[in-house]
Amino acid sequence: MKRAALTILAAWLAGAAGGAAAAETPYRAEVFRTAYGAPHVVARDYGSLGYGAGYAAAQDNYCDFGERIMTVRGERARYLGPGEKDANVVSDIYHRGLIQSGRLEKLLAGDVPGGHKPSADARSLARGFMAGFNRYVADVGADKIPDARCRGAAWIRPFDETDYWRTVMAGQQPTLMAGVAGAAPPGVPDLAAPQGPAPRSPVPEGQGSNAFALGREVTKSGRGVLLGNPHYPWDGINRFVRMHFIIPGKLNFVGAGLQNSPSIGIGHNAHVAWTHTVSTARRFGLFELTLDPKDPTAYLFEGQAVPMDRMDVTIQVKTPEGLKPVTRTAYATRFGPVVETPTNPWTKERAFAVRDAPVDLRGLDQYMVMWRARNVRELQGALSRFQAAGFNTTAVDAKGKAFYGDIGPLPFVTDAKAEACAISETARTSWKTMRIPILDGSKAACDWDSDPKAATAGIYPPQALPQIFRDDFTSNSNDSYWLTNPKQPLEGFGRIFGEERTERSLRTRLSLKLIEDRVAGLDGLGAPKFDLKTVQGVLFNNRNLGAELTRDSLVGVCRRAAAGANPELADACAALAGWDLKLDLDSRGAHVFRLFAEKGGLRFKVPFDPKDPVNTPHTLDVDDPRVLKALVDAVAQLRTLNIPMDAPLRAVQTEPRANGERIPIHGGPGPEGIFNVITPVNLVAEKGWTKIRHGSSWIMTVEFTPKGPVSQGVLSYSQSSNPDSPHAADQTRLYSQKGWDDLRFTEAAVRRDAVSKTVLVGR
Repeated sequence: MKRAALTILAAWLAGAAGGAAAAETPYRAEVFRTAYGAPHVVARDYGSLGYGAGYAAAQDNYCDFGERIMTVRGERARYLGPGEKDANVVSDIYHRGLIQSGRLEKLLAGDVPGGHKPSADARSLARGFMAGFNRYVADVGADKIPDARCRGAAWIRPFDETDYWRTVMAGQQPTLMAGVAGAAPPGVPDLAAPQGPAPRSPVPEGQGSNAFALGREVTKSGRGVLLGNPHYPWDGINRFVRMHFIIPGKLNFVGAGLQNSPSIGIGHNAHVAWTHTVSTARRFGLFELTLDPKDPTAYLFEGQAVPMDRMDVTIQVKTPEGLKPVTRTAYATRFGPVVETPTNPWTKERAFAVRDAPVDLRGLDQYMVMWRARNVRELQGALSRFQAAGFNTTAVDAKGKAFYGDIGPLPFVTDAKAEACAISETARTSWKTMRIPILDGSKAACDWDSDPKAATAGIYPPQALPQIFRDDFTSNSNDSYWLTNPKQPLEGFGRIFGEERTERSLRTRLSLKLIEDRVAGLDGLGAPKFDLKTVQGVLFNNRNLGAELTRDSLVGVCRRAAAGANPELADACAALAGWDLKLDLDSRGAHVFRLFAEKGGLRFKVPFDPKDPVNTPHTLDVDDPRVLKALVDAVAQLRTLNIPMDAPLRAVQTEPRANGERIPIHGGPGPEGIFNVITPVNLVAEKGWTKIRHGSSWIMTVEFTPKGPVSQGVLSYSQSSNPDSPHAADQTRLYSQKGWDDLRFTEAAVRRDAVSKTVLVGR
């Protein structure tokens, strides 16, 4: 029965895809594959471009994106059961609530005041993308999808344009999903344990990025050079995929985007190259509600009791006895949905509502304008017009002008308002420690401010956001905007944007040192200043700033202890002393320092000085007992795991692939002061760290030349998430070898180097 149903589905999709002549159908695309499975789509219009991109995306990562559609449709529990700790139930309640709100349909129809109705081109691109996905299933059959993880899955069915826009809407506040889905008034059991409002760090779980935009004053040619180095998850829906869009005579843009989107988010055209980094700005806030003493589902606003909006949300949950309906009531206010977190519970007196700075459906149109920018000022104009970027943008153009800007939707909450409208210790602590505003929800004066020059209500206008143009460079490694360029610190912005005149991370400090050393020609990479090869060499030199600042002193501490109360440290002392202070595959002893740092051993004696932010703090505090304790604990752990102190990195840091392959991975954790970030997990006996969680992902280098852009890149975890794909490990091996692949910017280069070509015609 199941196979018959899938066969019928495949036949339906085949009919929907169509096979008529191009003159009678809206979609016609050529999909070329070059080395490492990199896709290049050549089409006549945006709809056809999306069609080819969707087909290629399904070939590479059908299961991941298909599961994402199941998620945003609120059907995980229906097909997969309740999940661990009812995770699928929580997810479905949240996403079904978004669907029932009807906001997406209103935005698409242009019926939301201040909302953005996507352009005809954006809708064509999205519609074509989903049609391309459907076409792939029609071609191969749902029960013959190459990826065994979802082959023949019950949830496979046709996708449509609305499904894509649901992925956009659902991704705007995932941190608070459980808190919104589980919020319940006193006396009603919570659906799940509430989650916190935001990670303490602006860069969650080691994610982040590096970016260099190198202008005319610091490049060998006097033209722009760019390094894009996002540090994103190596697994899951937020993986990057390579993509190249060509509409002859109209568009040529190459780079990478997230696999759940028909958009290239990081890349270059003939004139401009840009990348993104995770921002420190807070893009949401909370409102503290004073409840009606007679009714915990009503809140006071300007002296009047206002009932919360209620919406019953019903989902279907798979059980051994069949589908079981589960219904929850969702509550919302004038500010947004009610949310519960451990520090913000719903009591008889207080509740909290969450409001995010809305992106709505502006993002795809923003990127489509950015793709055609002719210089960084036009790029800045696109960012300012739409304010849809959720990240910092670092860019450079062919004439050598560099740009940085955190130009996106940021809640218009001044420091004065955040402080004056905090009515509880919870609110004051949130603002002081996390920079998350929790405002008095009983007063209209405590709502977010608005400005007519902003893209939508409630956010700062673009001219008030951190941004800078330079002829030497701009850079970011996930600290705030403050030291984008130390010669021109950006200052005077509100705390919701980030910290100023505070200690920078070791990674940020190293990034600035790398630029300084290269411009001076002091890094061993040849003549001063940057070009394509030297920017690649800078990334893959794998320096460890934390070790450069402390290793020699640490060896002294180690040897003194080994000669006295801790003789077991002797071989660790030797390994640290012989270490080359890098994270190359043949570097020996790096893992000893890693565990030492993770256990709190990096303690500096000379404190941070805002007058010398790149060089302070420094000098290991050898008198701090935590230094020796961290080293002793690190060595003890390695002995327990039977991992030699002088093991090379290639033996203790790997990424698994099919058939038991373990690919050695260079780089290391950012908190140690490593630029080429790799965040490993799964530390096991004799093998070391056996999985990479986050780190260098889509790595792109671009140099503008008189003949046009020259660009090379590598996707560290490879193009396909299908374990059996030939492109599930090939770029991972390339990364392991510090190799690069040409991006083949011109159509002629694509056609010349193509290893396969697929012509798609459909409707």
